[in-house]
Amino acid sequence: MADLTGWSRNTVAAKLANLIHEGWIQEAQEARGDRGRPKVLYRINPKAALVLVARFDADVIGCALCTLDGRIAISEERRMQGDLTAEQTVAELDNMLGRMTETSGVPRVLVRTIVIAVPGPVSGMTRTVPWSRVGVLPADLGARFGMNVVIENDANLMALGMRMEFDPCVSLLFILVQTGIGAGLALPGGLHRGLAGWAGEIGHIPVAAAGETPCICGNRGCVAGIAANPALMRQFARPERPISTVEHMERLVQDGDTQAIMALREAGRNLGEAMTGLVTGLAPDVIAVGGRIARLGDHVITGIRESLALRTPPALSSQIRFAACDDHYIRLTRGAAELALDVMVDGRAG
Repeated sequence: MADLTGWSRNTVAAKLANLIHEGWIQEAQEARGDRGRPKVLYRINPKAALVLVARFDADVIGCALCTLDGRIAISEERRMQGDLTAEQTVAELDNMLGRMTETSGVPRVLVRTIVIAVPGPVSGMTRTVPWSRVGVLPADLGARFGMNVVIENDANLMALGMRMEFDPCVSLLFILVQTGIGAGLALPGGLHRGLAGWAGEIGHIPVAAAGETPCICGNRGCVAGIAANPALMRQFARPERPISTVEHMERLVQDGDTQAIMALREAGRNLGEAMTGLVTGLAPDVIAVGGRIARLGDHVITGIRESLALRTPPALSSQIRFAACDDHYIRLTRGAAELALDVMVDGRAG
C-alpha cells in the first residue's frame, strides 16, 4: 500500500488502523513474507454497509438488502399496478426500504447506497428510456434518500456479477432474454455502456427472419420481435394449445415437445446472427446467457454457437467459452454490490 500511494509506512498504518476501528477493514488471514517477516492480509468488511438493490422486471418491483459482497440479507417483491410515475416509484422504493429495515432490525443508517436496475438504456446513470415501465426517473434521487443512488441497466449488472466467477482479466458478454433482449459487456476496466447507455441493446438489431415486424424502438425487423419471450410464446402456441405464460412454455420444453425445442434452437440462431458484428468486433472471452430460457437446457446456446460458427472467423468462434446463467438475479445482486462499492470508495461507478 505504501508503494502504491507514496505514503510512509507509518501513515499507511495509521489510516489502516482508523479503517479497522470504523469497521470498514478486517484482517483476512496471516501469511509469511518472502524473507520470513510476518505479513497480514486485509480485506473490506462485507458487513460494513448494506446496499439496497431494486429491480424493475415486467410488472414486478423486487428489492433486496445485501452486504458488500452481494449476499442477500432480506428481500421483498411487489407487483406493479400499471406504469408508475416518478413520484410513485420514489415512494414505493422508500416504503419497501422502510419495511425491510424494520423487519430485519437493521438500522436504516447502515444502508449506504441504492442501486436501481432497469430494463433499458440508462443515460448518465440517472435516466432511463420512456418505454420501460419505470419511465424517466428524477435526477435528485440521492438527495431524496440521503445516500448515493445509482441507476444501471439490468444486463450490465448481471454481466458484472457473472464475471466474478471468472478471472478478473476476462471480458464477458452477458445476453439477457426476457420480455426484450439486452446485453451487458463487462471488461477488465469496468462496464462498457456506450453512447447514452445504448451499448448492449442487441434486441434492436435487425435480422433477416424478422422481416418487417415493427418494434417498440421505432424500427422494423429487430431480433427481439422473434426471439424474446413474448415472440417465443406465440411460436409455441397452437390453436388447440394457447400459450399465455412463460411457465407454460417451460413445461413444454421440459416435457420434450419437439416444436418448442426447435423454436428455442431457432431463436438462438437468430440471436447469433444479431450478435455477429458485436462478437467479431469485441472478441469476448465468455458469452453468458441468462433469463428463464437458460434453465431449459442448452437449446438457445446451441443455436447461438451454430450461427456464430457460420458467421465469425473459426479462430475466434472456436475459442469463446459459453455459460448458462440459471439465476440471473443472484448475479444482478452481486454486480450491484460491486458497483455500489466503487461508488462508496471513489464516488463514481466503474
